[in-house]
Amino acid sequence: MEPIISNAWSWLCISMALVLLTSFIMFRQAREFYILDIVVRKFSILDLQFPASRKEIPHLIRCMYALPAPQQQRTLSALRGQLWVDFLFMPAAYGSIFLMCIQVAAKMNFAGEIFFECLAWLQLIAWFFDAMENTYLLRKIHPDPVCSSVEVHRAYQQMVFAKWILASTGLVCALSALLFFWVSGKYETGSLHYLLILVGEVVVFVALQLLTRPRRTTDTIVQTATPAA
Repeated sequence: MEPIISNAWSWLCISMALVLLTSFIMFRQAREFYILDIVVRKFSILDLQFPASRKEIPHLIRCMYALPAPQQQRTLSALRGQLWVDFLFMPAAYGSIFLMCIQVAAKMNFAGEIFFECLAWLQLIAWFFDAMENTYLLRKIHPDPVCSSVEVHRAYQQMVFAKWILASTGLVCALSALLFFWVSGKYETGSLHYLLILVGEVVVFVALQLLTRPRRTTDTIVQTATPAA
């Protein structure tokens, strides 16, 4: 554990850079997420992660295949691409939370150290659930998807909720503790330059997002993608 702690800030900067890079790619892919459900409209990856019922995912996928050929191909390629890129995002994201929790644990008393080390290692379970979720969705993407059984759908929902709860808890607790330590002066000033690197990475990410915003509007896409009567 000691080598991890001694190099945690450097690894955190690297993992956050990968998080932002893969996020940038996935945001661009999400711009092609459309379905034809009476009218052409956007959908989000969250619609697939939190379906209203076990029939929702097959319905959304059928609506993707109902799109006119050019948009259908773009949407399906973008969705599959995002799910595969997400496999690169996962180790970076959960690894970043792991590293933050380990850093906090090193500053805590015995009880706090155990708590944050447990939060750190629980990110492996969140990573596993996330990988299972993506595998499940990739297998669903074909022209005639079938509804999963009630048991499989429930297991899928539980994995998604558990993933978000574990990751969110680790992230919020670690960030809150790190902020407290920095404000109270319990971290050496030398660690602040790593904070500046992380802030710089976020600034570059936001700038790239703004510079690469699509110029075409949803109305234009709807007009070109809606099939003729």
